[in-house]
Amino acid sequence: MNSTRKTGVPEYIGADLSDRYSNACRSIDVCGLSSDENNKLAAKFWLWQWDAGPGTLDVSVVSSELKAARAATFDGPQGLATRGQDLRACERQSAAVGKTGDSLPSLTRPFAGFIRSSLDIFAALKQAGVEISPARFLGGVSEMYPGHIWTILSGRRALPNKSTEQGRIGRKNILEALGVSCLPLLPTHDQNDACVAALLAAAADGKVPGLNATAIGVPLSIDPDGTLREGLMVIPEVASETRSLIFELLRKIPTIDVVAADPRKQVASDNGLPSDRANALLNRLILRALDGRPEVCTYSWTYRYVFNTSYDKWSQAYVNRVVALAKRTPPLELPGLGMVRLDSFVVAKTDERPSSGHWKSARYDSEDWDRVLGSAVVLD
Repeated sequence: MNSTRKTGVPEYIGADLSDRYSNACRSIDVCGLSSDENNKLAAKFWLWQWDAGPGTLDVSVVSSELKAARAATFDGPQGLATRGQDLRACERQSAAVGKTGDSLPSLTRPFAGFIRSSLDIFAALKQAGVEISPARFLGGVSEMYPGHIWTILSGRRALPNKSTEQGRIGRKNILEALGVSCLPLLPTHDQNDACVAALLAAAADGKVPGLNATAIGVPLSIDPDGTLREGLMVIPEVASETRSLIFELLRKIPTIDVVAADPRKQVASDNGLPSDRANALLNRLILRALDGRPEVCTYSWTYRYVFNTSYDKWSQAYVNRVVALAKRTPPLELPGLGMVRLDSFVVAKTDERPSSGHWKSARYDSEDWDRVLGSAVVLD
């Protein structure tokens, strides 16, 4: 692996990992934060360039940067789940429904390349002498999940799609409210994610007023063959004054209040109105995802369920009825995606993904959807 860094190593490093197994592999966006004379955290950005998968990673350059920093956090899993488990403890606790199982995922599975790339770099850094999941998050590399972090920092309000100009500005505003300076005029969404990762590293060292770092999950363990398992995930604790400041900054950004799914809400009876059945179905699908058993539905299955009827011959008119009803369901929170309605779970039978029209209003992009729901069971 190579680095494009030109100046000294900052105190705190955050990295937004990518998929080195992809044919369109992008470099890793890296953010460094250093304290300046104004008690701000000045940001610098550079790239780490992957060695192509599935070959061995040479992390000598990257490890030297990490050893020179005070703390670092990466967006990506550091280890596999405990044997016999289909996701790690920190993923269950954060509701990070992009799962890391107890064995390496097949590269045919959605988002598997990202998971394997992340496991590769953590393992290689461990062998190079970089501490993984260090005590109090200092002196090594820890793990974070941006989708969960942005939800906490925004006060559980749904931000615009991270790839849009408004979404990028909204996240930049949050970073600046927390003391980050020298950001680009309009950071990319990868730069925002790398920066919030570095911010958590700085918070762990007490350098972010109004923000503390804590952990969820269970400590990292190592199999006799060197396989890393589980590991803690860093999340922020936000002081009330800081939360109020962020709320004020977000007033100019079109956010939406979302609520959690209700475990007490039962699936509607067969006699329920289509709107009632659609709302109950959305609630059920979110709870399934949070429980580690994500499901999505084809348009035809959704039509039969919510309208409690069948049809003679499937047509676009039925699709339109499903879409119209799904978009009217109230927004609920699905960590990793933020605000979702029923149309987030309705997929085409051909590719098992939402249709192209869905992305025009979605507050997440297709990469996030794949991470969260790409391996879901399809109800057809």
